[in-house]
Amino acid sequence: MKKVISVVFYMMIPTLFAFSVFFLIYDTFQAYLGDYQWLAIIPLTIVTGYIIMENKKEWRAIKEQV
Repeated sequence: MKKVISVVFYMMIPTLFAFSVFFLIYDTFQAYLGDYQWLAIIPLTIVTGYIIMENKKEWRAIKEQV
């Protein structure tokens, strides 16, 4: 149970928050960049890379605790 709570609080919630911020940025890029909408992929790669790195760190810490 402790492991599940740790996963939810330290991995799921920050991931959902980061991707919701990404979609806000993505919509803004799409609305204002016109022909350069493909540039909206830049925030996706940054957010995805960051989330992957942070989740790996958290997962290692959670595995060590239990």
